[in-house]
Amino acid sequence: MALIDERERLAVLANSIAYFSNAKKPKFKKVFDRAKEERALNDAYNNNTNKNTNAKRLELHKQLADAFGERS
Repeated sequence: MALIDERERLAVLANSIAYFSNAKKPKFKKVFDRAKEERALNDAYNNNTNKNTNAKRLELHKQLADAFGERS
């Protein structure tokens, strides 16, 4: 989390430098998306997410196979 805080601080600094240099100001969310960073960190430590995703994909594949028939 400290790394995310540091990256956010650097993004704010870069944004303010661009403001003073009269450059076009980008949307801050494109420069740094804290929610995306925290989500990636949580997903890295959460093994159940990968298992749940694979289970959902297999279930969806089964439903599609039942609906359209198995094609080889």
